[in-house]
Amino acid sequence: MLGTKGRLVALAWIAGCAGGQGRDDEGAASSTAETASDETTSGSTSAGETTAATSNPATSTGPGETSTTGDATSTATTEALTEADSGETTEPAAACGDGVVQPPEVCDDGNAADGDGCNNDCQPSGRLLWSTTHAGMLKLVDEALGCAVDGNNSIYVVGLLGVGADDSDLWVRKYAADGAELWTQTYAGGAMLEDQGRAIVVDPAETVYLAGFAQEPMQGNDVVVRKHAADGSPLWTKKFAGAAMLNDVGSGAALTPDGDLVIGGATATVDAGNDTWLRKYGPAGEVLWTRTYDGAASSNDATQAIAVTADGYIYAAGYEAAPGESNNAWIARYDADGNLLWSRLYNGAASKADYLQGVVALADGGVVVCGYETAVDPVPWKSFLRRYDADGLMVWTEIEAGPEAAGALCYGLGLADDGDVLFAGATMQAGKREPWVRRLAPDGAPRWSTVIAGAGGGASQARCVRPAPDGTLVVAGGMDEAVDGRDAWIARLSP
Repeated sequence: MLGTKGRLVALAWIAGCAGGQGRDDEGAASSTAETASDETTSGSTSAGETTAATSNPATSTGPGETSTTGDATSTATTEALTEADSGETTEPAAACGDGVVQPPEVCDDGNAADGDGCNNDCQPSGRLLWSTTHAGMLKLVDEALGCAVDGNNSIYVVGLLGVGADDSDLWVRKYAADGAELWTQTYAGGAMLEDQGRAIVVDPAETVYLAGFAQEPMQGNDVVVRKHAADGSPLWTKKFAGAAMLNDVGSGAALTPDGDLVIGGATATVDAGNDTWLRKYGPAGEVLWTRTYDGAASSNDATQAIAVTADGYIYAAGYEAAPGESNNAWIARYDADGNLLWSRLYNGAASKADYLQGVVALADGGVVVCGYETAVDPVPWKSFLRRYDADGLMVWTEIEAGPEAAGALCYGLGLADDGDVLFAGATMQAGKREPWVRRLAPDGAPRWSTVIAGAGGGASQARCVRPAPDGTLVVAGGMDEAVDGRDAWIARLSP
């Protein structure tokens, strides 16, 4: 029997790629910074800590003010003289935004801006407002791999739900803004093995599109694309099985300005590993075009994430196998008809396996990508962030080992309304992998960083982050709470 475990936690968190294919790590001009961990404003709060809400400054009678009653004036004057004679002074009332931290303020940076480390309520950016988890109650892995937010601040997550030792179902759920469950749908392939949902998008009518894969008898994984109505009921399901009838997967999804759906992933080929796979669907599920890309090594290549610009250009991010270099991080730009305009590779310093996992299109037509490079022991990985302009030229790069310089990964990106880049990933802290959420300025400067520790000893991570219309941030991933293994985890954070 499947069970649901929900837990709402009120916590306060103290935080604080012109044209053609080319190699961007061979002499391209860029501004590259290997950021030391102590250059990032970061912090974390142990579970159970709370901060008080900011109160309005108290009002008081100022110099030169008098009341309309003579006696009151005389009394006030006498009290002032007595206070002066005694040498005592009155502490000024807390005023959020005056640059002075006074209880109940936790921070005060002297401005009214949100998202810069201290928000306009004098509470820290990135603090946990609430979180909830969902578990299959079988002590198996359950995890949210993708997320979306609609215009009403409702939250959508897609991932996997463990239902057997070698069996997981594609799982999708809608939550209200306060974390209450609204509806849930699951999907299982014919082989009754491992099935996953990896990406989800929602349109203004709250119609839901998702992508993933399902295992089918005698043909490995098939790409699965589904459309759900606003109430969660399935409208259509489309599958794709490559010519090799092996492992095909959908990992990224984005809606175009015209309302079409772009899915990115990988398709297995005969004797040549996997190729990146890109397909555009119409609203009724009709296939508009399909594109594949085979890297120079004719080995395993894949698209992991998709983004679409406001004028319809498509970015695909993932990895390409490179001769003698394992996997290289790969980013490509396509036009709306699926024609490849340029692609770029990145080989990490250790020449080991490097991946892109997240991508976000910018208002100027450029793009930010993120992922990780395999590092040199004892650091297992370093998170990798890079901004390209629309022509594929590097703007800036950040390579980060995390707050404790012990390892870090980036799994997903979001874009705030002000152009800030939102980062979802994980970092090693006290020997354990924990969710790591960050906010960076458009020029790559860190604004804030927060680590959200799970109670269990297993690995936890943030897979996805999205801004909500109310200004908060929604994060989804997996959390080990020492109860049922890693559970699907959804949280709302302050900006």
